[in-house]
Amino acid sequence: MRDDAAFRRKAVSGAGWVAADKWSNRLTSLVILTVLGRLLTPADFGVVAIATAFLAFVAVFADQGFARALVQRSELPNVYPTTSFWVSLISSLILGTLVALTAPFVSAIFNGGDTLTQVIQLSSIALVLNAIASTPAALLERNFDFRALAIRRFTGTVTGGVAAVIAAFAGLGVWSLVLQTLVTATVSLVTLWLASSWRPSLSFSLTALRHLWAVGSSIIGMELVSLVNSQADRLLIGAALSPEAVGYYYLAIRVVAIMVDLFSAVFSGASLTTFSRLQHDRPRLLAWFYKLTSMSSTTAIPIFALALVTAPVMIPFIFGSQWGPSVILFQVLSLLGALNAVAYFDRSVLIAIGKAKAAFLLTLGQAVLGVVLVVVAVPWGVMAVAIAVTTRQYLYWPMRLITLKRNVGVSPRKYLGQWLRPFLTSVIAIIPSVILAVVWPDFASSAPIGFVGLNVALVSLIYGLGVWLLNRDYFHDVRRIVQRKF
Repeated sequence: MRDDAAFRRKAVSGAGWVAADKWSNRLTSLVILTVLGRLLTPADFGVVAIATAFLAFVAVFADQGFARALVQRSELPNVYPTTSFWVSLISSLILGTLVALTAPFVSAIFNGGDTLTQVIQLSSIALVLNAIASTPAALLERNFDFRALAIRRFTGTVTGGVAAVIAAFAGLGVWSLVLQTLVTATVSLVTLWLASSWRPSLSFSLTALRHLWAVGSSIIGMELVSLVNSQADRLLIGAALSPEAVGYYYLAIRVVAIMVDLFSAVFSGASLTTFSRLQHDRPRLLAWFYKLTSMSSTTAIPIFALALVTAPVMIPFIFGSQWGPSVILFQVLSLLGALNAVAYFDRSVLIAIGKAKAAFLLTLGQAVLGVVLVVVAVPWGVMAVAIAVTTRQYLYWPMRLITLKRNVGVSPRKYLGQWLRPFLTSVIAIIPSVILAVVWPDFASSAPIGFVGLNVALVSLIYGLGVWLLNRDYFHDVRRIVQRKF
């Protein structure tokens, strides 16, 4: 019992620091995005979004899944992280050079011209910086030292964001966003190495490399197909439409991603570490899996529901009138975020119990379906792509349930219940908001702050009452996490 209590304290403490990390980092990111959104054009964001999506695929091969493999291992002699570090560093240097050389060809595919070429070349420097940081960051995560990781990310985000805002005010346009990427990566790296006591030696082990590769190879596949899920839509929009269209889509999906991180990844950030420690104790692992999915969905889904009904007022008010086309895109993608609130933990639990192959095949199937739907949708415009991306997630959900049942022993009925209760409660909670918009259509335009405030009050009151009646343990669990660290 003492071991269980100690583990619970460690996991809850870790989740508390993950909460601090996600909230400070994402709220800062949202503020910076708001300022930059008013200073830059959708085309500026579109060019950088294309470059970022392309480089994200390359970064997978730089890390090779070794960071996740380090966290997953039960025992970890020092030669394993040392081997991981040197392989990641050498891979990133080679890949960064290749990216710089091939950037003109990539730019030609997306009709980005010299600007996109130069953006890709400069941004590729971050590949090396992030590779140097990946191993010590994995070791801190493995040891539940989320405090150091939180400080690292927050410092990098703030410094990079401030640099970008200053550059944008100075009229540097798209280069403000490139500067943000490089400054964030540099400051994050320096902060991380100051916080970590681990330093690489010159040792290297082929045995360690084989063991890391056994897990990492599957993770590479998962990361690649996961990126296809999350980035292929932007690349296809860029190739078929324009950087401006990518910009509108990027803002909408970026805000959704920030919201997922704020209200779901708070609980998922420590999930791989927690599940890995419980990989040989299936009842406790399942108990934690149900608890985390319940807390995540109960927290996130009503936020997405509220955002959906207030988006026509909030997006132009916050980011500026030039982002009007992003409103309907955001509303559609909010339905995607509501499902991701519970699906966030699927891959972590599969990797933790050594079922990386099953996680890979699950992600691969979703990626194939997603690409097919987006390819069909993109000729019809960016709105069709948003619908296709959201539809893919719901169509493929039954396959996720089957995979979790076969490999982990998750009960589909109990799992669905973690999501369905807050989803239905949220639907009920926003009904008065919908009625208000229909009956009083001028209210939003004449008093936007009052409109949003009234909707927040109505949804919070109705939803809070529903959660109190259906899932009272939620308040107790959240209070425990908050009390551990704040």
